[in-house]
Amino acid sequence: MPSSRINLLPPSKKELSDKLIKFIFFKEMVEVILLVAAFLSVILLWSWYVLQNQFNDLSQSAMLVNREYSHYNQEIRKLNSVVKQFNTANKSYYPLSPKILELIEKLPNNIKINSISIDRKNNSVAISGVAKTRDALLSYQALLKNYSWLSAIQTPTSQLFQKENVNFEMKAIPNNFPPLNDAKPTKPSVERDSQ
Repeated sequence: MPSSRINLLPPSKKELSDKLIKFIFFKEMVEVILLVAAFLSVILLWSWYVLQNQFNDLSQSAMLVNREYSHYNQEIRKLNSVVKQFNTANKSYYPLSPKILELIEKLPNNIKINSISIDRKNNSVAISGVAKTRDALLSYQALLKNYSWLSAIQTPTSQLFQKENVNFEMKAIPNNFPPLNDAKPTKPSVERDSQ
């Protein structure tokens, strides 16, 4: 059976009732929108708080990692400095002991050497000593000219005036010696650990 409805409200009350229903509907809609907006703002604030804490934790761990790795970097710099000094020293190394040993082994009995000075910076060799005779000194000078690693051997003529017990100082230029670098060794810097 069909139902029939009877509206006994007057038209003014009916119109007011429609307006009231629309107002209540819009009010509930606004409440729902405000509730959703409040819920979203709470979620956004909470996520911002979590992200801020994670960022702070990350920056603190990055600072700790940087502090730890800076210590390793300092150690690596020190090791690199030592390796560089070692390589610099190795470049200017030249075995002089065999040359000095050669001078001593072929030394005549009538010659006594007091000192041998090899100056690699100025590229010079000085041999000083005492010869029993002037002829022994001249023959020793001729013997030194046979060494391939010595050239321009000079003996001052003033030393040749004595006949016996001649004090001498011969100067020569070494051949094929690598130049000695004036590189000053760098001292590793002393740094305090800030822990």
